[in-house]
Amino acid sequence: MNQKIGIIKESTGGTPMRIISYRSSNDIDVEFLDNHHYVKRNTTMSNFNNGNIKNPYDLSVYGIGYIGDGNYLTSEKGIIIPAYRCWQKIIERCYSEKTKDKYNAYHSISTICEEWRNYQVFAEWFEQNKYDVNERLHIDKDILYPGNKVYSPYHCLLVPQRINMLFLNKQNKRNLPNGIKKEGNRYYAKYNSIELGSANTIEEAYEIYARYKKAEIIKVANEYKEIISEKVYNALLNYEVRIENDKNYIQ
Repeated sequence: MNQKIGIIKESTGGTPMRIISYRSSNDIDVEFLDNHHYVKRNTTMSNFNNGNIKNPYDLSVYGIGYIGDGNYLTSEKGIIIPAYRCWQKIIERCYSEKTKDKYNAYHSISTICEEWRNYQVFAEWFEQNKYDVNERLHIDKDILYPGNKVYSPYHCLLVPQRINMLFLNKQNKRNLPNGIKKEGNRYYAKYNSIELGSANTIEEAYEIYARYKKAEIIKVANEYKEIISEKVYNALLNYEVRIENDKNYIQ
C-alpha cells in the first residue's frame, strides 16, 4: 500500500481530510472526515498539501449554509442563479452579523430549517415550485402561516414581487397597526392613498382596513390566477388579514 494513503491534513475550510487512494501525485482521492464523508476524486497531492480542496459540506455561507453535493449550480456563465440568490438572501437576513441592522426584523428572530441549509435541497424545491412570470419571484414565509418565523418547504411559497409587496408588515414609529392613524380621539383607516373611514377604536378601524385589503388580495390573486400555482392562488384566497399579526399592534 502506498505510504501516502491515510495521511490526514486540514483543508482551508477547516475540515480534516484523508487520502484514501493514491495512483500518482496528480491523481488521488480524498475523503473529508465529517458527518458527510464526501470524497473528492482525481485531485492532486499539491492541492492536498496546500489544503486547497473544497468540501461542499463546509458551512461556507454565513456559517450556516453549505452548497452540498449535487447538480444544482450557484452560477452559470458568471450570472448568479435565482435559486442561489434567493437561498443566500434568506441566510443573510437571518444570520449575517454584518447586515443585522439592515435586517433587524429577521436577524436572530427567523431561522432556516435544517434541510434547507443544504443548497441542493433548497434548489430542488425552488425549481419544482417556480413558474414563469414577468417579474422577480420572492420567497414568502407568512402567507400560509402568518407570523411564522421558519423558512422551510412546509411554510413557504414562491410569489411574484407584486404579490409579496401586498404582505409587507413593517414596524412603524406610530406604534399603530399598518393602515391606521389617530387624529384626536378617532382612528382612521387608510390603504395606500385611499381613505377608508374612521372608528372609535383601533380594532374597529382595523376591521375597515382588513376588509379592503382582503378584497385587494383577492383582486390581485385573480389577476395572477393563470400564472401562479394553485397552491399560491388558494393561499391568497384563504388569507385572513388579522390585527394580531401586525407587528405594531400591542394589546
